[in-house]
Amino acid sequence: MLIHELEQQGGWLFRHRSYIPLALLPFALLVLASHREPWTDVLWLERGYELGCLLISLCGLMVRGMALGYAQPGSSGRNTKEQIADHLNITGLYSVCRHPLYVGNILMMLGVLLFTKSALLALAGFFGYILFYERIIAAEERFLADKFGAVFQEWAVRTPALFPRSRQWLKPSYSFKWRAAVKGEFYGFTALVSSLFALRSLDIRFIEGAWRLDMFWFWPFAASLLLFVILRFLRKHTTLFEEPRAPEDM
Repeated sequence: MLIHELEQQGGWLFRHRSYIPLALLPFALLVLASHREPWTDVLWLERGYELGCLLISLCGLMVRGMALGYAQPGSSGRNTKEQIADHLNITGLYSVCRHPLYVGNILMMLGVLLFTKSALLALAGFFGYILFYERIIAAEERFLADKFGAVFQEWAVRTPALFPRSRQWLKPSYSFKWRAAVKGEFYGFTALVSSLFALRSLDIRFIEGAWRLDMFWFWPFAASLLLFVILRFLRKHTTLFEEPRAPEDM
């Protein structure tokens, strides 16, 4: 059955989902290599476009941060080996779409692809991501349906998978956990800023025929690396990102 094939493909894609998006890199390089002159001679227009792309990606990062921050422990994360879910999130962002983390990923990648100034690449990447997550969702939801039964079925019937239905918003059941949000997304923030800086540097190289730092993007890149080093040290060597235990657990 087709649904079983989609679930099998989704299981494989789920385990390798951190690396598969790199398949877009050669196409981005081809687009940049085709640039022989600046997109525009108006600096403020170019900066405005680039910042708009960054804003789209940051919106995706914010969606992910909100989803993780309001999620129950053991229900959302970066696990890659197998499906894990001790609880089913159905409030907050999960009340308007079933997979807000993937919505965030799509927005982040869309901003990066638009940064190449290729509408064709952005459009192809967007629909490619939809197909990519469609299969992962098929595998995830089979797991959730088997584990949570009627509760999952009722929620899935009324809640769209990826395209939010804002009128269904339900207030989150839990308070926002900033530790979970920051711990889960500072890697993504550094990867985002680094990607934009790399694309901008390559664009300059192909247009001008020589390497030149665009300081407008270099300083955010340097700051994101410094922030990454600090936060990673705090995560590895301190208890700052550990959630405080509830009184009954102490």
